[in-house]
Amino acid sequence: MGTDRNLRILLYGEFAWDRLAASYKRAFEELGHQIIPFDEQTIREYLSPWLAHRVGHRATIGSLALRRAGSKRWNERLLKAFRETKPDLVLVLKGDFLMPETVRAIDERGTRVFILHPDNPFPPHNNNRPETLPTALECSVYLIWSRSLIGRLKSLGVKQVEYLPFAWDPHVFTARESWCEQKCDYDTVFIGGWDRERETWLSPMAKSFDLKIWGPDYWKTRTRLGSPLRRCWQGSAIWGREASHVLQRSKIAINIFRRQNLPDGVIMRTFELPGCGCFPLSTRSTGALEIFPEGEAAAYFSTPEELHDQTARYLVDEETRLRISKSAHSIVASKHTYLHRARQILSIFDEVSPAAPSR
Repeated sequence: MGTDRNLRILLYGEFAWDRLAASYKRAFEELGHQIIPFDEQTIREYLSPWLAHRVGHRATIGSLALRRAGSKRWNERLLKAFRETKPDLVLVLKGDFLMPETVRAIDERGTRVFILHPDNPFPPHNNNRPETLPTALECSVYLIWSRSLIGRLKSLGVKQVEYLPFAWDPHVFTARESWCEQKCDYDTVFIGGWDRERETWLSPMAKSFDLKIWGPDYWKTRTRLGSPLRRCWQGSAIWGREASHVLQRSKIAINIFRRQNLPDGVIMRTFELPGCGCFPLSTRSTGALEIFPEGEAAAYFSTPEELHDQTARYLVDEETRLRISKSAHSIVASKHTYLHRARQILSIFDEVSPAAPSR
């Protein structure tokens, strides 16, 4: 699967070690391809002040004209990098500040632009930007984690849309070293950000179980006054290896989807939890069920009551927890790493790409 050529791939994203772009960079390089990073974090100087700073960014987030003007030098910098490096493929992760005319200019030079969007690109979801959908219309291939969103994007006029879910990066969420019986320090854990809906889901859990929460301090500052979740918060957010260590020492790891990922989506945690070897109790979605069959490779819930009941059930069933955890990890390791995803992207590239132009 995937091209036989060694490609030069201009990869647009954020390259901190635990970010999605870094996971894809490692995967493509392991497959022998050269990555040319266009790192959003190191070129912020090319944005005008109203885009580079939080207050101005929020104030202008609804205006395509202001975002186009404020990112003019940013887009010129990308085109300069493109002309200098002559990549075979431009792979954009999300694409904030990327303007449709920039994608069009690259396409006119005969180079394919693939956009991989990790959120819901449609308004009113928070990660929609004025340039998101206009840019989608100009790219060669749009990669998305939800099959239902494929139909919406095609009806909008996007040329080619392909299903590409998230995956597991063992460099970030490290695998369990041993499946031998291991003492669990925590009963039930949740690792992630606060929002009002997650607070609603988890508040009853805090009254019945020994729930531990790691995440930003919103769990202390934005939860309702007197919320039992304030005492569940462990005082910090954790990522990667530290999160893996906590998860592997827990009986149950709760995975709550946001509305944008329903009814058929998956999220990063869908793969990270089984990747590191813990027992996942997750929001039920058709996308997750397709990959991790219920009762075989995952446990699910659809209501707060079911979340409570499933937690009570599995806390006392160590044998089933271990069986499901092993099965889920096997599925992820064999089919759903970023190496697998990189190969999928290369296979699509082979199908849509003309013969390599001479340099």
